[in-house]
Amino acid sequence: MKQKRRWPLILAITLNGAILIALFWSFHVYVPTASNAPVQAELISGSGPKATPAPAPAPAPKAIQKPSPPRPSAAQQAAAAEAKATARKAEEKAHQEAAARAAEEKAAAAQAAKEKAAALARAEAKQSAMAAKQQAAAEQAKAEHAAQQKAARQAAAEKAAEAKAAAAKAAEVKAAAETARAAALKKQMAEQTAKAEEAARAKALQRQLSEAKAKAQAEANLAAARAQQAAENQRLIGLFAQKIRTQVYNAWNTNFSAALSCTVQMELNPQGQIIGQPRIIRSSGNPRFDQAVIAAVQAAAPFAPPIGLSYDLYKEVNLKFNAEELNHG
Repeated sequence: MKQKRRWPLILAITLNGAILIALFWSFHVYVPTASNAPVQAELISGSGPKATPAPAPAPAPKAIQKPSPPRPSAAQQAAAAEAKATARKAEEKAHQEAAARAAEEKAAAAQAAKEKAAALARAEAKQSAMAAKQQAAAEQAKAEHAAQQKAARQAAAEKAAEAKAAAAKAAEVKAAAETARAAALKKQMAEQTAKAEEAARAKALQRQLSEAKAKAQAEANLAAARAQQAAENQRLIGLFAQKIRTQVYNAWNTNFSAALSCTVQMELNPQGQIIGQPRIIRSSGNPRFDQAVIAAVQAAAPFAPPIGLSYDLYKEVNLKFNAEELNHG
């Protein structure tokens, strides 16, 4: 449709271009009238050739003036005006035809749109009616289904009520029997519990008496063992002290007044070797005697401890030495 509207406009533009080209060509065409070059005539006689006179010198050529283009004639101007008017009329006609076709197309489009809208409205109305019909059918089916469900629920409720009543009656009978059986069982259990508790109390009392007796016996045995061990430790300590004194007596090599005595304290390792320096914890009043006792103790070491005596009991030893025993040792 758009191509048809363009053809008159293209035709008018082409016609105007042709007219303008014709006018331009008519204004610039040059037609020469006569030649301005000199012409020499030769006379030929019948009597024979004559002496040819010397040629005259040719005149210098004159500059050729280009004539100005002739002005278009009245006929040409009228033809151009007529062609221009014709082109304008053709263009106006083309515009009018295009406007008419556009109006027709617009009217046709409006009519088509109107028809399309009417068809769409009819389709929508038909679809709405169908939807309303379907909705009504669905609501009716829903109502029927709801009525059926209600009737089924009512029947189920009645049946459940009957079953509940029967179950309640059976449960009541069963509960009465269970209550009686539970009471009898409770009584029996109470009796058994009482007997079991009595037996358990008697057993617990017997166990307590046995445990007390065993504990007393164990304590007595432990006390006896401790007393026996203490006596043994005292015996071993006495033997160890006597052994130390004997070794010191054997290492004594001087004489002092029999009235002198001192107490020496020494620390021993597990093998009976002296740790550090023995010291006097109770002096004799005679420094020379005290130093002689310390020297004799150091010379007599080490002191082998007796077997079975705990190291804690001989780790630190305090012994009293008197000059009389040392002199006669």
